[in-house]
Amino acid sequence: MSNPPPPPFNINAGPITNGRIGTVVEATPNSMFVDVGGTVVEVAFLLPFTATAVSPPSVGTVVWLAQQDSSWVCVGRLVGAGSNAILNPSFEDSPPGAEPVNWFTADASGSSVATVVDVPDAPDGDLAVRVYSGQTSVHVLYSSPIPVAQGEQWSLSARVGGDYSGGPETADAGLIALWFANATDLYPTTSAADTIAATSNDVPTPPPYRTIFGTVTVPALAPFMRVALRSTLTADQALIWDNVIARKV
Repeated sequence: MSNPPPPPFNINAGPITNGRIGTVVEATPNSMFVDVGGTVVEVAFLLPFTATAVSPPSVGTVVWLAQQDSSWVCVGRLVGAGSNAILNPSFEDSPPGAEPVNWFTADASGSSVATVVDVPDAPDGDLAVRVYSGQTSVHVLYSSPIPVAQGEQWSLSARVGGDYSGGPETADAGLIALWFANATDLYPTTSAADTIAATSNDVPTPPPYRTIFGTVTVPALAPFMRVALRSTLTADQALIWDNVIARKV
């Protein structure tokens, strides 16, 4: 005699479980703290059924978390995903109205301004960076240097949305790897041709923010990489950037 099938789950009843990725900042056999989008939360973590001792992960480990209501549980380590190498990736280290800390700016054409802004629907944390121009321009906002080695592959991603004040939504976004011979060199003093990881034309007004991503390979004569956010604007347009990630594949 076969057993009757279990009743189906009612997905509309009770709280919904969400998944997030975070980075371990502290772990002991009795507790774990994980950085999730710039906010450090205390989480529970799973112990395999066959384990005889608790072995917490090392600081910097990238983990997958499940959230239900106010409870967080670390499900396990993400294999093949290293820590984010970008400093100040969500622009939370600068007050609104300031230029973003650990980022650098360059005008490829025209003139633009990059300013940290408080965005209610920011993809990660509370802040983002707004690149605005009163004229047709191409602006490059790029990260602090990241040590790399020839032949390595890096996965790059960012979130971006448009700010048009009612005008046409025609701004274009580019996610680019810049290569340098020295950690102190600044754009455009590069050591190899720029590598375009991803582009997005006619970026719409959020929400939602558009995700752009791609993979780049480190060329020769390029021991340092900087990740660049390129904003191609016409007069009185802006792009809002957030949650920039660079991970070695």
